[in-house]
Amino acid sequence: MHNATAQSAVSDALVAFAAAPRDGLDPAAVEVACRALAAAREQVRTADDSAQPARALAALGSDLRARAWRLGVRLASRAPASRAVPVLAVVLAYGEVNGKAHGTADDDLAAAAAIGIEAAARVAAAVEDDAFRARWNVASALGGLGAVLALARLLRLDATRARHALGIVATQAAGLAHNAGSPIAALETGKAAADAVEAALLAKHGFTSAPASIDGRRGLAALMAYRFDESALVGALGCEGIGAN
Repeated sequence: MHNATAQSAVSDALVAFAAAPRDGLDPAAVEVACRALAAAREQVRTADDSAQPARALAALGSDLRARAWRLGVRLASRAPASRAVPVLAVVLAYGEVNGKAHGTADDDLAAAAAIGIEAAARVAAAVEDDAFRARWNVASALGGLGAVLALARLLRLDATRARHALGIVATQAAGLAHNAGSPIAALETGKAAADAVEAALLAKHGFTSAPASIDGRRGLAALMAYRFDESALVGALGCEGIGAN
């Protein structure tokens, strides 16, 4: 049964993981994230923006949300998209747009990416099965959850605001498996990154959400999945990396 109460051990576990001290993270997971960021930067550098949907997004501007969307589309267009793509897009966008002004070190970006990648993987372990993959674009539906936690860390949101950011992005989780291999699949995956930015900024400025956004009676797991394994999240986060899948 999904947790129908106002409190959420799942949201609490994810938010606590997002705020974990850097020296408490799995060094191997941080190194994997560092390499993934480097590879993503190279993919973005050599991307062709003349093709759809990247060309259509050029008019959106260059703020953090628009940049994350465009980077997500570029990354998702170059290879089969994974849950890590929205996370990497958000972290790269933050580094480009805000990182220098806020003195964000590369190690901080890597730690945020590692947290977002593992968090998305843990949510996937809790809800994903053949039925889920048959219906949803997993990269967009779950990647945004990891992306918002990565950005919550970079923005230094407190636990309450980070929890609200998670709830805001959970209500926007979407993307159809039917679109696999088409430009709209890349658009969906990029939009998950943009939604994560929007959610984190809304929460930063006081917008709120339901607390049990993932495990609530009408939360993400109840509405999108046939199974939910809370143990994949509560008490498991940070124990070991699952990988950037």
